[in-house]
Amino acid sequence: MFILRRTQEIINRYLPPRVDWTLFCEPSALQRELYQHLLCHRIFRACLQGSTQTSTHLACITALKKLCNHPALLYATVKERTESGSLESSLYEGLADLFPESYSLTGFNSADSGKLLVLSDLLAAIRELSPSDRVVLVSNYTQTLDLLQDLCKHKGYTFCRLDGQTPTGQRQRLVDCFNSSYSQNFLFLLSSKAGGVGLNLIGASHLVLYDIDWNPANDIQAMARVWRDGQKKTVHIYRLLTAGTIEERIYQRQVSKQGLSGTVVDMGKAAEHTSFSSSELRDLFSLMETPCLTHDLLNCGCSMDGTVNDMVEEEEEGHTSGRPCQLGRQGDRKGPTQKHLSMSELMQWRHFSGDAHSFSDPYLDYSRKHITFAFQTTISHMTQ
Repeated sequence: MFILRRTQEIINRYLPPRVDWTLFCEPSALQRELYQHLLCHRIFRACLQGSTQTSTHLACITALKKLCNHPALLYATVKERTESGSLESSLYEGLADLFPESYSLTGFNSADSGKLLVLSDLLAAIRELSPSDRVVLVSNYTQTLDLLQDLCKHKGYTFCRLDGQTPTGQRQRLVDCFNSSYSQNFLFLLSSKAGGVGLNLIGASHLVLYDIDWNPANDIQAMARVWRDGQKKTVHIYRLLTAGTIEERIYQRQVSKQGLSGTVVDMGKAAEHTSFSSSELRDLFSLMETPCLTHDLLNCGCSMDGTVNDMVEEEEEGHTSGRPCQLGRQGDRKGPTQKHLSMSELMQWRHFSGDAHSFSDPYLDYSRKHITFAFQTTISHMTQ
C-alpha cells in the first residue's frame, strides 16, 4: 500500500502564469461622509476609551467593513432598525439623515461605492476585450453577493451563484456547469465561506475578491479557486480595497501577521483573540486622506509607475517603528518558508500610482480613474 502526496507547490509548476493585483479604490463622497459620521459617534469614542464590551468593538468594525463595500448595506440596516424601533442608542443612529432623500434600496447606483465603480468598469473591459473569458466574484457577506447580483442584472450579465444557502447536492453541478466550455454564464458569484478547499472554478480566468478577511488563509484559498489543476489560461486576480479605510488596516495585518487572524470571523475563539488594545482600535477607527496608506508606511521611494523596486531587504528595518500595529518589524516575521505575503515581498511588487499613464493591464486601464494605487506581481512556474 502506498500514499501519494501532491502539494499545491508541485502543481503550481505546471500552471499558467498568475497575475495578482491589489487595487486601492477611491471612496465615494457618500462613503466618506458616512465614515466620518461613524468615527465621531459616541459608541466609537466609547470603544476608544475602553468603556464598552468586545461585542461592541466588533459591531463597529463590521459597520465600517459594510460601508466600504457599499453604503446601501448600511442603509438596509438603518431601515431594519427603524422599523423595529431599535435605532435609538445604536451606532446607526443619525445615519438616515446623511443619505439623499431619494435614496432607495430598490434603485441601483454603482457611483455610491468606489469598489463597485472599479468592479463595474473592470467587468465591462473583460466583456469587451475578452468575450470568451469568465469571472469569479468572491465576497464574505451574503448581503454583498445580493448587491453584486443586482449589478449583474443591471448590466445584463449572465451568472450563477453559490453560497451557504445553496443545497449541497447542487453545488458540484453548478461548478461543473460553469467550468464547461459550453457554459453561457459570464460570472460566478461565490461566498468565500462556501465550498471548502475542493472548489475548483477553472472555467474562469479572472477572479475578483471584493472584500477582505481578517484571516489571510481565507483570502489565499478564495484567490486560488481559478488557479488550479486544469487551468489553461493566464489567471488574473484582483483584490479590491477602499483606500485609507479599515480595509487597508486589515490588509496590513495580513502582511505583518500580527496574530489577529479570525478575530471577527470566529467569535468562538479565546478571549485574547477577540480583544483589541486602545491603540489598535484608534488605528482601525480612522480615515486617512491618502492614495495608499500601505505604500506610505513602506517608506518606498519608487517612481510609482510600475518600475520593479530593487530595494534590498536590509533597508527596510525600522521603517515602521513608529507604527508597531501596522506593518511590523523585520524580527516579527517568520522565515522564507511562510506562505503569506511578507513586507519584503511587497516591496518587490510593482507599484502603480493612480496617476500612472498605464497599469500595463488592458482591463484595469478602463477603471484607472477610480483607482488611487495598485500593487502587482506575476507568478510564473510553468515548465516545458
